[in-house]
Amino acid sequence: MKRFAICLVFFCTFQMLAQAKYDVKKMNDHVYIFTELWDANANGNCGVLIGDKEVVLINSMMMGSAPDLEREIQKITDLPIGFVINSDSDTYNHHANTYFADKGATIISHENIKYSEVYHQLLFKDEISISIGDDEVTAYHTPSHTLDHVDVYLEKSNVLFMGDGFQPHWLTYTGPNGIEGVLSGIDRAIALSDDETIIVPGNTSKDPDFYFGNKDHLLRNREIYVKFHKRVGELFKKGFTIEEITSDGRVNEIVEKLEAYPKFKPYLKYVVEESVEVNFKSKIK
Repeated sequence: MKRFAICLVFFCTFQMLAQAKYDVKKMNDHVYIFTELWDANANGNCGVLIGDKEVVLINSMMMGSAPDLEREIQKITDLPIGFVINSDSDTYNHHANTYFADKGATIISHENIKYSEVYHQLLFKDEISISIGDDEVTAYHTPSHTLDHVDVYLEKSNVLFMGDGFQPHWLTYTGPNGIEGVLSGIDRAIALSDDETIIVPGNTSKDPDFYFGNKDHLLRNREIYVKFHKRVGELFKKGFTIEEITSDGRVNEIVEKLEAYPKFKPYLKYVVEESVEVNFKSKIK
């Protein structure tokens, strides 16, 4: 986890020093997904919903890239950004909050974000809905990844932003609520989804084919999560070390179905380590 956090800070800092680049996908006349192209092993998604009078931005990204993001949004609409919704307290989801707040946006976050250093304004506990144009935007709390995590569902557009609670191509870090928290978030997403729903992760693949996911990814990854953590727990209880668990053939067989496995296999150790720490109550030293 520490190594992952250091890498995240490094590439976020790098992005602050360079002009940000985006791959923009139009979902319909009102919804766009902006994939910020990072010089790292991942990219980052944010969402734009255009209403009649204002724009909703899902995740403000980094302060250094905020002017670039704003200019990209202005290419598709001249309406002001009225709301910013934060997926969680991970840096790239909120770092530019004050930039957009200073320009008139209202910042919406889960109430637990107040325990962090994140700039916040409007807080909610379970869920909050706002009507933008002819779409209904619902942000709801899930126990995935962080204690202040939310998913954002655009009902009419049938697009679900899951932030860091889900990745279609790899396993997300489960956070303090462990595997049960992630499964809870995935289960609600499955209940909301149909075969046409676009599932948008926060951290995403370098491969454009996996910038977004779908209901099949949710179902497949849920099964992988369950099998992976079950196997890790079995081996840990038998006294296997982190290195031995990481090298286990069955553990690798379970996760090799994920598209990022060939590239991310060297990082599997950290996913195993976190699983043991969070789900099996043992701190790794």
